[in-house]
Amino acid sequence: MRLRTQVILTSISKSLKHVSVFIIAIFLTRYFTKDEYGTYIQVMMIMDVALYLALFGIPSSVYYFLPRAAEKKRLMKNTMLLLFSVAVLVSAIIYQFIEQLATGLNNLELVPLGWLIASFILLQIPIKLYEPFMICTQNVARFVAVNATFNLAFLFAVVTPLLLGWSLAELLLVLFYFFLAQFLAIYIVTGYTYFQLKDDVTGEEYRVAEQISYSAPIGFSGAIAQLGKIVDKVIVSGYFNPATLAVYARGAMEIPMLNVIANSLGNILMPKFVEEFRAGNNAAVLKLWHSSIKMMAMFIYPTLVFLILNGSNIIPFLFTEEYLASVIIFQIYTLGLVTRITSYDSIVRTVGKTKILLKMSVFAVVLNVVLTIVLINAMGIVGAPLATVIVGTILRFIYLVIITKLLEVSLFNVFPWMSLLKLIVSALLAGACILPILSIGLSYLMAILVSGAVFSIVYLIVFRILKPLDKSELKSVKGLIPKPLRWVL
Repeated sequence: MRLRTQVILTSISKSLKHVSVFIIAIFLTRYFTKDEYGTYIQVMMIMDVALYLALFGIPSSVYYFLPRAAEKKRLMKNTMLLLFSVAVLVSAIIYQFIEQLATGLNNLELVPLGWLIASFILLQIPIKLYEPFMICTQNVARFVAVNATFNLAFLFAVVTPLLLGWSLAELLLVLFYFFLAQFLAIYIVTGYTYFQLKDDVTGEEYRVAEQISYSAPIGFSGAIAQLGKIVDKVIVSGYFNPATLAVYARGAMEIPMLNVIANSLGNILMPKFVEEFRAGNNAAVLKLWHSSIKMMAMFIYPTLVFLILNGSNIIPFLFTEEYLASVIIFQIYTLGLVTRITSYDSIVRTVGKTKILLKMSVFAVVLNVVLTIVLINAMGIVGAPLATVIVGTILRFIYLVIITKLLEVSLFNVFPWMSLLKLIVSALLAGACILPILSIGLSYLMAILVSGAVFSIVYLIVFRILKPLDKSELKSVKGLIPKPLRWVL
């Protein structure tokens, strides 16, 4: 399967989960009180943090070891056993300390939900092996089919109880049965693929110790990085009540699709990065990385400008006017997209310097905690998203400096700066053209639609004039959009 097709399929299937979560948020803000919605957010937050703390980078190690290992079946068997063991241990710890967690998050309503939270974790940890195993065994289509099905099913598993008027506890019980069905289905497919797997006598000797040595830094850095993503929400939970957390969360939200494409592209390109790096071809690694950055920025930069300018229309349209206080949080949080145009750790993972990831993640979390507390005390709740954006920008710049040393290139050459400048200029000019539209008092929906149409036309015109992508990159981007619309590029 061609690289472009793999990126499209995996991105779409994974984006369905993010889109589902986004749609679910729209329903939750309408059917639950802010306190109930805040409690739901905290349940998901505990589960997500526990997952990343528990994984220890074990699933990610499959990308690195499975293609080169001689004993492929032994590697996968050991990896599965590790994940199952960790799942039992972590879920038991969460259940045992649910009262302390509830107290720390300023919400004792979490205590009776402890067994459900622990069950979610028990069922979710083992299935994190599924994506890397399918991709490394060239079963992308199989991964996409199962993953997309359950990502869509997740939407119905949450929305249906809401429409029926069920309580939060009843909704979470439905999710328990959903996660159980997902677990069983994924391990049926994983088992089938496992028995088709063949050892490679020409491969390298597999050592569990080496796998753990590689995985541990990735796991700790991934866990800390995940904590870094939600540390602002944790601190907001400690300072304020669940209702305020709900308002904050609706502003500090991830944009569906964009981050998924970046991560999917990074994971799929990694085997190519490893191949070129082992051949000593740093220039080829850099060229691949530059192309992925430019293609991502082509979509992210116009999205960034449009969302900031339309925040006061988008938030109340999606989540009702009760969440108008989320607008400024959303606008500040969206600024972070300026530097979120690639998976920065893909190059570091390629060269095997995974301990760098751990050091960077620890630094980011510590800085984020300190800066968030300082800015919340100084500025109120607005300080939390501002701290997140500042820390993210600092972290990514340091990554760039590290990458210059790993690939032996200058800071001037490590990023496609001129192409990025052309893209941001295109987006800013398009943004300037919609300011009059946003000032004439249209309804929320009409303002979004009209300004969106004008913005898109102007952006594409300037894009064609400035030509920020080369012919091969443009061809790849055209493959991502429907044929009738390709002429605009």
